[in-house]
Amino acid sequence: MLQAMETLRYQPNLIARSLVTNSTKTIALISGTLKNGFFVETTDSIINLATKHGYKTMVYFEGEAKLKDIVNTVMGNKVDGILMSSILLDDPLFHEIEQSGIPYMFFNRRPRNGGNYVVLDNTRAGEMITKHLLDLGHERIAYITGEPTISTFLERETGFKKAMEEAGIEIDPQLVFVTNTTSAEVEKITWRLMNLDEPPTAIICATDTMALACMDTIMSMGLSIPDDVSLVGIDDIKISSHRAIQLTSIGHHKFKMGEIAAENLIEMIQQGERPKQLRQIVLQPELIVRKTTARRK
Repeated sequence: MLQAMETLRYQPNLIARSLVTNSTKTIALISGTLKNGFFVETTDSIINLATKHGYKTMVYFEGEAKLKDIVNTVMGNKVDGILMSSILLDDPLFHEIEQSGIPYMFFNRRPRNGGNYVVLDNTRAGEMITKHLLDLGHERIAYITGEPTISTFLERETGFKKAMEEAGIEIDPQLVFVTNTTSAEVEKITWRLMNLDEPPTAIICATDTMALACMDTIMSMGLSIPDDVSLVGIDDIKISSHRAIQLTSIGHHKFKMGEIAAENLIEMIQQGERPKQLRQIVLQPELIVRKTTARRK
């Protein structure tokens, strides 16, 4: 169902009220896929914060329909503002959203130029997680990431490459994979990596969700983490800290990110006019060392 958390029966009352107040007290959240735990958690925090401010949230998830169709639906519902994580670096939808005059905030992903957004310093995150492995003596490091058309993946890979270059270590092309980030694809890549004549001693996944799929595959092969291979992710979703998992990751205040985006959007709505300066907020990453990394033997 395209509209995941609000039903159509509310719309007539909202639209009728908007004719009087010029406000529906409704925001639209266009989120990344539910298959990524990060978006599950941020969706929850955004809805809770919006509710405290007296706003209803209509939620749409990436993959339920074409993104352009979702944006068109949102604009047709007379929402007061838009929160969106599903934006590409060079997405033509960015200009449509800007030209609509509807207040908006992007989060976790951003367009290449301009826009209002809250993001992690993803380049720094990629650099930090790579340096952690380098400091443990790893040099043969694999990297599994998503499409570089998305700012999150492009910037995290940039950080990885920067750290490797500064350490004077040449990246083996056999160890770098760009994938659609599904568990099935991550599983295939992990099998391929660990069956190389010279497998990596450490693997970086661009998200924790990918790292969990990688972890499951490694364990199914009868290998041990971190004894046979160290493994890290980025996002620090809640399950990563589970006692049975203990994934080393980079935290980026996932709840805070969603809440900051929602707070800024509501401020913009209440001000009643487009702010003269863009709201561009970059959160600093934090390394959380757990039990999936160890010094290279």
